[in-house]
Amino acid sequence: MVRKILITEEEKTEISNSYDDIDRKLMTFLLRRVEKKERKIGIDDEYPINVIEITFSDLPGHGFNSFASKKEMEKKIIDMLYENDIIDYWLYDLDQQDPKRVKTIKTIRKFLDFILPKK
Repeated sequence: MVRKILITEEEKTEISNSYDDIDRKLMTFLLRRVEKKERKIGIDDEYPINVIEITFSDLPGHGFNSFASKKEMEKKIIDMLYENDIIDYWLYDLDQQDPKRVKTIKTIRKFLDFILPKK
């Protein structure tokens, strides 16, 4: 079973407006392109495992599933943004506590918190 989950415009506005410490342009960019699909994997429907696949429209080849850790998901999003010239190399400077870098990382983490299911 595959179920595509769409994010409504109201949810996009709510997440964008509810946090002051995020980059709203980046959050809007991610929310507009995210596609979330939920699948049930299992044998004979006795012990189904829910797997969530997250891809980005207009950015083929970039995505992840719910089996990845949040750090891996964060890194894949950063790589995707860098490869598509949305962010520059400055984000990879781990020693730097640049406010712009911190804001970008917080935005990516809030995005992941929003799209991933609550446990």
